[in-house]
Amino acid sequence: MRWLTSMLLLGCLSCAFLAVACAGGDGGKDSGPGGGGFTPLVLAPDTLPDGTVGGAYAQTLTVTGSNGPFVWALASGGLPPGLALDTASTTASCALTGIPTAPGGFNFTVLVSDGVLADAVSYTVNVQTVSGSGLAITTVALPGATVNAAYNFALQATGGAGALTWSIVSGTLAPGLSLSGGGVISGTPFVTGAWSITAKVDDGTDTAVRALTLNVNGVTGSATVEQQLRQLIQQQGIVGLNTNNLPNLNAAQVELGRLLFFDKILSGTQDVACATCHHPSLNTGDRLNLSIGVGGTGGIGVGRDHPSKVFIPRNAQPIYNIGMFPEVFWDKRVGRPPPPPGSPPPPPGSPPPPTQTPEGQTNLAPDEAQALFPLTSLTEMRGTGHSLDGLANGAYRDALVARLGTHSEYVTRFNAAFGAGQMNVNNMVRAIAQYERSQTFINAPWDRYLRGDANALTDQQKRGAQMFFGPARCGTCHNGPLLTNFTVHNIGIPQFGPGMGNGTSGHEDFGFENVSGNPQHRFQFRVPSLRNVAFTAPYMHNGAFMTLNEVLVHYRDKAASTNAYTGANMTQATDLMPTLLPTTPVLANLSTLFTQVPNTLTPGQLSDLEAFLHTLTDPAAINRTQEIPATVPSGLTVDR
Repeated sequence: MRWLTSMLLLGCLSCAFLAVACAGGDGGKDSGPGGGGFTPLVLAPDTLPDGTVGGAYAQTLTVTGSNGPFVWALASGGLPPGLALDTASTTASCALTGIPTAPGGFNFTVLVSDGVLADAVSYTVNVQTVSGSGLAITTVALPGATVNAAYNFALQATGGAGALTWSIVSGTLAPGLSLSGGGVISGTPFVTGAWSITAKVDDGTDTAVRALTLNVNGVTGSATVEQQLRQLIQQQGIVGLNTNNLPNLNAAQVELGRLLFFDKILSGTQDVACATCHHPSLNTGDRLNLSIGVGGTGGIGVGRDHPSKVFIPRNAQPIYNIGMFPEVFWDKRVGRPPPPPGSPPPPPGSPPPPTQTPEGQTNLAPDEAQALFPLTSLTEMRGTGHSLDGLANGAYRDALVARLGTHSEYVTRFNAAFGAGQMNVNNMVRAIAQYERSQTFINAPWDRYLRGDANALTDQQKRGAQMFFGPARCGTCHNGPLLTNFTVHNIGIPQFGPGMGNGTSGHEDFGFENVSGNPQHRFQFRVPSLRNVAFTAPYMHNGAFMTLNEVLVHYRDKAASTNAYTGANMTQATDLMPTLLPTTPVLANLSTLFTQVPNTLTPGQLSDLEAFLHTLTDPAAINRTQEIPATVPSGLTVDR
């Protein structure tokens, strides 16, 4: 897949347009500003062959359309371990060589620029194992599917010393489809899009893998339903995400940030990383109601526990599109608050206002400043009982940077990303934010529909959208391209867990009141983005609800839902149910907008709403195990 642009500055070797390529952008070779009044760069080939573990791999990429000199970059994704791209080349060719050391389907994007023009191609290289059994996946492409139509296709493999077992190691099939252990993809897909997986087959001794994409095509629906939704979109000025929302990324900073994000060196006890609670295989969350940070056992996800039952008071939010957030954290304690109503707009070209944080103002962007605070949280990443105990927050962060400086690879990468001698706290969190911004995805079915593809949504999903932005009043708070207006509300979520030291018990969480100091903001929390919401459960500031249906029923039934809540469905029910607090304080100050959501929604209307929420999933965002580095510079273990 390819994305072409002109007038590209070398300082912006950005994954912005690369993300378009990865998400299915189709900027053609003959397109460009003014309809093609220039000769574009063309990077070839469009595809690369498979490799084998332990076998020499050598491919040459070439570019035409300019005399150079050229800058080559690996701008997103990860190469198969053991392979290297010759980014030192300044000529029209660049070698990809090495000996693959691990099997898998590896996705990455290569960018080449001459300083004015650029081209980028997204590649998949499948690395297979070679064994005496000769096990190999022979299916190279999947037949297309149609939304709401039954699908059945058996994957094929040859060789193998025993019975074959199939599984998915990265990516996901469209909702409604599944892969059986016998290698059959079956079901009825109900969300359109290009859904990519890396399938693995195992014969008990050896494995083979292959990356495959299943395109789920839409169908023409009711003209009446289509017209009604289009009118509603026009009336309300509803917009989605598009290429204008993609960030300008620095490839060297993104890669540095990726390594920092997965490296446990940034925790005081060196046993937890950012990725522990925001893991790409778990859709940048952890699937826990309340996260477990330092001192946790059992790896990541639902098996994670703590010997002393120490929980982080709030649910770990996904990091998708975080570079677009003006305010972060559930209580908005870091961010750039909107100006007071009636304030004149800032002059064109004026710098952004400073970011407000618990430690004062900073010129860091909100997502950059956000990365400062999990580092110093005792339960999240800092912990106790290590050599950095007792340091003030600023000195503690400086000590973490000093730790990084003991590893030559980090020194080299900081120099490449920010310049010599620029290894400091601010650049550390800037790099982490750059990696997080690379998790910006703009190609959900809803986005494609708003860009004109009428068949991207089914009739049920279109009815759900009408309900969402109409009678159900969801769009009052969940609006804009991210489906949030970043306001705060109390929607009657039961309180449980360790709390934030509030109330007579100390186990309550007063939410935004802790930031504003205003008792009217008690139990109010920031409206979350609904991007990829179908894959990012549990929901709410404390992970109270496990399914979208639970959330929708809560909005309909309100106080009845709050009072009937037991927490029995929670992943961590055994530990958290006994900590449930009385609901009366929470119900005493419900937000007006929440109470205005109608209590008459029928099961059919709730089903339509849930169907619409599934259209907010970008297939490229889900289960991105290719983001996990094989190793990190500290040499510490990487959560997988």
